[in-house]
Amino acid sequence: MSGAIKFNEEPILVENDLPQIGQSLPFFLLVNHALEDISLDAFRGKRKIINIFPSIDTPTSAQSVRQLDAIAAGLDNTVVLNVSADLPFAMSRFYDEEKLGHVTNLSTMRGRDMLKNYGVLMVTSKLAGLSARALMVADENDTVLHVELVNDLTSEPDYQAAIASLENT
Repeated sequence: MSGAIKFNEEPILVENDLPQIGQSLPFFLLVNHALEDISLDAFRGKRKIINIFPSIDTPTSAQSVRQLDAIAAGLDNTVVLNVSADLPFAMSRFYDEEKLGHVTNLSTMRGRDMLKNYGVLMVTSKLAGLSARALMVADENDTVLHVELVNDLTSEPDYQAAIASLENT
């Protein structure tokens, strides 16, 4: 299944077979700051906010990471996972420069299949191969509570809707 988002009014085709509310999150194997493979299982028993974006080196992505770090500071038993194609070194640099302390950064450098499995792979435009911007929330058992594929890459996701989905668990 495919859908379209925009980047500066340019349509971008996204292979967006997104996880649905009530389904289980698909498995992933990504890379952390120490170049270690990390799977979804590493976060078992925790609620998850998964912030997927193209690159930390874009203003909207950087702002979403800052915003979710602030939100995560007030959440119990919840991890915020920032997922992008950035190398772990770039994500760590940003994390350190911004003095962030409540989010986990993960790279798709060895886990590119996650983009297709999560329905966020951009397949047209100069950005093909990167992820669209999405925000997903799951409970302690990996059951999806909230899914948002952001319609325009220059827009931030609806943080309040994501947090509201956690309040109902």
